[in-house]
Amino acid sequence: MKVLFLCVLLSWLFGACTNSRKLSESLLQSSLLQAEENAKELKLVLKHYKDDLQKRKAAEFLIANMYDQVSLDSTSVSNAQPYYDFLAEYVEKNGKYKDSRIYYYFCDSLQKIFPRSTRYIAEYYRLDPTFLTARFLINHIDNCFDVWQNASWKNQISFNTFCNYILPYKCYYDYWDGSSVFFQKKYKDTLSYYKDSSFVQAGKYLDAIVKNEFQQDAPFFYEFPFMTPTISRNFTMSLLGTCIEANIVAISALRSFGIPATLNFIPYWGNSNAGHHWTEIIGENRSERYNNQQLPSPEDREDIVNSMFWMKFDCKTIDGIPEQVQIRTCRTVPKVYRNNYAIQLGSLASIASSEEIPHLFADKGMEDVTDSYVECSDIKIPLQRVTEFNRHVYLCCYEPDGLSWTPVAWGEIRKGEARFKKVGKNIVYLPAFYANGMIIPAGDAFLLTNEGKVVPLNGSDEVYSEITLYNKVPFRNHCLYYSYVMLGNRFLAANSIDLADTVSLHTIDKIPFYGQEVIVDNVRPSRYGIYRFDLRRPVFIAELEFWGIDENGDEVSLQGKPFGNPGLFGNTLREMIDGDRVSFFYGAHDDVNYVGLDFGKPYQITRIKYNPRSDDNNIVPGELYELYYWTIDGWKSLGRQKGRDDKTLRYSNIPKNLLLRLHNHTRGKENRIFIYENDKQIYY
Repeated sequence: MKVLFLCVLLSWLFGACTNSRKLSESLLQSSLLQAEENAKELKLVLKHYKDDLQKRKAAEFLIANMYDQVSLDSTSVSNAQPYYDFLAEYVEKNGKYKDSRIYYYFCDSLQKIFPRSTRYIAEYYRLDPTFLTARFLINHIDNCFDVWQNASWKNQISFNTFCNYILPYKCYYDYWDGSSVFFQKKYKDTLSYYKDSSFVQAGKYLDAIVKNEFQQDAPFFYEFPFMTPTISRNFTMSLLGTCIEANIVAISALRSFGIPATLNFIPYWGNSNAGHHWTEIIGENRSERYNNQQLPSPEDREDIVNSMFWMKFDCKTIDGIPEQVQIRTCRTVPKVYRNNYAIQLGSLASIASSEEIPHLFADKGMEDVTDSYVECSDIKIPLQRVTEFNRHVYLCCYEPDGLSWTPVAWGEIRKGEARFKKVGKNIVYLPAFYANGMIIPAGDAFLLTNEGKVVPLNGSDEVYSEITLYNKVPFRNHCLYYSYVMLGNRFLAANSIDLADTVSLHTIDKIPFYGQEVIVDNVRPSRYGIYRFDLRRPVFIAELEFWGIDENGDEVSLQGKPFGNPGLFGNTLREMIDGDRVSFFYGAHDDVNYVGLDFGKPYQITRIKYNPRSDDNNIVPGELYELYYWTIDGWKSLGRQKGRDDKTLRYSNIPKNLLLRLHNHTRGKENRIFIYENDKQIYY
């Protein structure tokens, strides 16, 4: 079967297939051969449409591109079924989850009833050509044509677009044959307002509705790992999954109304952890491409690439943030791929069918659409390590969890050079080989600049006499926001239980950059220390301490009972005084506009220490750090230091043009690569 597909590919590459019709016929034969005994079912579909040319072509398209498609066998994941049945019943009764944590409680309770469900469940897949029935395919094709032909926007959608982006019965690893009827019933009235609009407008609205209902919660599946993977019906009915499942549901809903849609994804952000998926409505026009540079992020600015901003808000000032600290507003994009149902003969899985390749590139329907979204370059990279066995080489982005690199693009080797097409700019990459499931560096890490220039990051004879480091990951927009909304809030002291006699201790007049300390002078002894805030804005505070003079005349941290606004579940008064700089208080929607500590009796308050909500990635005085630089042989140390009292680290005689990483040995695992330039850490 693989041999036949390879012959099809070679004939296409060398021009033996002179038109797409011949190619389609060859692919059709590959699928029929792969179907083995089930080929009779697929042939029945073709025979059924022998007198309807357009539906016959649609059937040929489905079957031809079914080659190597796999679906999840529901019996292999049945242990989790009671959980999804319960969640689906809750959603049916309530519409959506009333509390963002309630499904944790449900599943935790169910584990006591179904203890075997915690066992590891093997994934078992079946090839679609070997089991899909003629009845299913005929019903599906007829329904898709009915939807397309009866849509008010049918004349806006070509037959080719219909086949590629409405007709497919799946857009990922599984399908639900009842999905179309389910969505048509659920959203018929929702879309009635858009019946005379363009399908793009209607699609955007439906996509937003679906994702507003869906609970995207990747951490949930770390806590309940036996619940994934699961069949498409389960995450559709339970409205629970990761961003991948949310988009699969949205795409299924869109297609059920004759709106062409597909799944796009970024395999890994260029300057942030993990990847990202989103729904593209085919036919939606993009006015510009993203240049991977940091942009202002007011709320009314549209994302050029989905979720490119960490957070969008109008920031009127950055007073309080050290000028040496660069604020990172945007994620960067190395590659954008499209998940097609149709086989892409230019995909790596099609070209390198006999070669070990990273799992990322195993999908024959994978299409590179980077240049539709991002300003990019074709580049040539010299390699330090080349063997006669390597045909392909990979571009990798930094993966901080494993202090390693993850592939995002592939290229060919010619004359000792790696050649890559359509590569996103302003990102640091590592060229590497892939063997035995491992990434093997093949050359120097490099920065691809905004001008498309390749700058190797292998050090320089020039050195910095001293560099000053402020954090171990970039100061991102969401951390700026959490601190920004504290501006104008006040710290107070009082002795009366009704707080009628409050006196002011300090007003936050600059954005607090991580932990802050405020000296308090000449204030009367007070029983209550108070933090008063503006309820018109979100309220966060990670840690709050009042210090004062005890009975022995010593300055101590004043212990007390918290009171005031209770906060929201999981982000309560307890988190404000738990000694953890990452946990935080989040003000509940309440009339009480303060929190505080009751010390039990009056104390002379001398200082206030507080931490805004943050990622806790600044330099903390007294904690132990180590600076590393990257080489083709891995990470090398530049020495350890403890954080200084001014919340910095200072290293001497560091070569320029090095790729650096800072690790905190005391606490915390987050890290990012950076270069040092113009007295700043520039993160990638």
